Amino acid sequence: MATTSPPEPDAGTREFAAPGPYAGYAPASAPPQTLSILALVFGVVGLIASVVAVGLLFALAAVILGHLTLKREPAARSMAIAGLATGYAGIAISVVWGIVLLATVLIPLLAVGAFLGGGALVG
Repeated sequence: MATTSPPEPDAGTREFAAPGPYAGYAPASAPPQTLSILALVFGVVGLIASVVAVGLLFALAAVILGHLTLKREPAARSMAIAGLATGYAGIAISVVWGIVLLATVLIPLLAVGAFLGGGALVG
């Protein structure tokens, strides 16, 4: 007596194998980079605004957020460093502008005071 095997189902009706044990998990997401993005944005805004002498607060925020990012988000190190660089550049430009504006206001005021008899410039 010959043994017969069960008929092979055709390709259109084959059932698929059960998925593996990890099929229900989503792929790992990237770590959050909120602080680094904010540091970079504030740094760029601070740098641009410092050219017109109003960016010191934005630049300070960028530096603070950049240093916080280096401690809290190690995966976002490059954006944190870019935020730090633009923040420090904005602070430097703001300080230079502050000195220039202070000198253009104070030196004439001191000179007028000395001229009027205050003697502030003469020892």
